[in-house]
Amino acid sequence: MAKIANSKKIIKGFITQCTMVFKSYDYHVVESKNKSNLWHFSVSKDDKKYVVYCTNSLDKVQGIIKIALKKLPTDTKLVVICDNFSQEDRTKADSNSYTITDLGTIKKYGVDLLEAKQRETLARTRRAA
Repeated sequence: MAKIANSKKIIKGFITQCTMVFKSYDYHVVESKNKSNLWHFSVSKDDKKYVVYCTNSLDKVQGIIKIALKKLPTDTKLVVICDNFSQEDRTKADSNSYTITDLGTIKKYGVDLLEAKQRETLARTRRAA
């Protein structure tokens, strides 16, 4: 039982890190209401819509990915974020029209945005002085 609780805690932390990056880019984030699926959330901004799956085991969610690809509206893109993936996983994602990336890349996007916002604020402060 402790292993399940620890796994849920890891996944919840994974989701928190991922959603924070999307929120920092001003996306509207809606976490799944299904408590057994803690790793699923959707994001939208203007006309861009994504369903995001966060997983620490890509092998365990292959079936769910297939179902999602069939059920998603045509204007919604599937994004899968995992700890790591192989070139074969990347090829599969490309051929099935979904995006796969790792948590490190998502974190880098967040850091890059924060640095850009900091530079912009500093530049505005200097212009005002």
